[in-house]
Amino acid sequence: MNATVTLADVVRLLAENEGEARRGLSMVPSENAMSGISKLPMLLDPYHRYFFNESDHPDRWHFRGAQKLRDLEMNLTVPLLRELGRAEHVSVRPLSGLSAMTLVLAALGGENGSTVVTIAPENGGHFATPSVARRLGLEVEFLRGTGPHELDLDHAAELVARVRPSLVYVDQSHCLFPIDVASLVTTVRAASPGTLVHVDASHWFGLVLGGAFRNPLDEGADSVSGSTHKTFPGPQKAVVLTRDAGIDQRVRDTQDYLISSHHFASTIGLGIALLEFRDCGGAEYARAVVAHTRRFGRLLDERGITVAAKERGYSAGHQLWLDTEADGIAPKVASDRLFAAGLRVNFMAGLPGFPGQGVRIGLNEPTYQGLAGDDLVELADVFAAAVHDTSPSEDLAGRIAALRLRTRFGAAVGSTSPLLENALALCADALRTNPLVSRSAQVIAS
Repeated sequence: MNATVTLADVVRLLAENEGEARRGLSMVPSENAMSGISKLPMLLDPYHRYFFNESDHPDRWHFRGAQKLRDLEMNLTVPLLRELGRAEHVSVRPLSGLSAMTLVLAALGGENGSTVVTIAPENGGHFATPSVARRLGLEVEFLRGTGPHELDLDHAAELVARVRPSLVYVDQSHCLFPIDVASLVTTVRAASPGTLVHVDASHWFGLVLGGAFRNPLDEGADSVSGSTHKTFPGPQKAVVLTRDAGIDQRVRDTQDYLISSHHFASTIGLGIALLEFRDCGGAEYARAVVAHTRRFGRLLDERGITVAAKERGYSAGHQLWLDTEADGIAPKVASDRLFAAGLRVNFMAGLPGFPGQGVRIGLNEPTYQGLAGDDLVELADVFAAAVHDTSPSEDLAGRIAALRLRTRFGAAVGSTSPLLENALALCADALRTNPLVSRSAQVIAS
């Protein structure tokens, strides 16, 4: 059967999408951008290679394609994760947040028939956690609370004491405010001392590494995982961190048969992104994400869009939830109008506290791209005009393209985020002195 899409179609569609991406702005909270230099390994030979010999044992180089680059994982990515995550043990094997979830449940959830406790969907728990756990032969019970962002610790104490779970898996997926991990850990320890507590910090991970959120390991959690492409501006991947050597060994014993290729080039890209994050303003970026999110919630509220959790300052992190149904506009219609204006957002059911669908947005990528100050006012004006359909979409798209143009080339125009601008400056000498790297990087630099 002949393919209906030709190679010419592929190139054309990719080019069209790239043009739209450079003129538009993603506000999907589970996505982020990354620098050109951190994407570079995925264009080069490491993308095709396996890497298994973490110990650098001379007899274990069964796959030799990564041998010269072994230090980029073991002496760059892993030590930076230990440093920024304040963890002695790190796994970079998971391919995504869901891959990390599966690994942790398989490693720490116990034998078939063991019970794991996780957060109820109406309190923000991830939709996939119970299904993955049950497919691994585990029983599932739910932590619940009186509101979408609080847990009932009395209920948690009773539940944990009664079922004695092997693992409490804290899986906030839909989240505006983090739960109190320290209080939950104290509750679990008192009710069932042998129960482990794992925190899936995927949405918060960049805020944790940047110090804007408290590290769950400091709060007493036994382990933490996170995807590296939401609030952290890195590749689509995930990691597991712990300070407990026994837990680390259980994860390693399990990952050997759950994950084969861990996408070595992405792991190198993660190391570059971590280096940029540490040395080029990651902490400032994390604080700016939180500040921009709260400010943008207020700006939208002032422009007649109903924003959830107004009474609590809209958000403690990077997400905002918009109840456009309350404003007489179906979420899909709002999303379509925003897309026509060059803004990409989520609309979905299942947001805690929403009877139907809502619009979910994030300020993580706009902050990474460099929007700040009056840019946020302009963004809010365009956003509200698109939702309320008060201006032609082509005019609004032009205004968003102008915003992106001011931030796109960073150091050249002086309007990018400090993290991205400083990262560009850091790698400038390397690009100038290596023609091969320079030519490759120019393709993806922006």
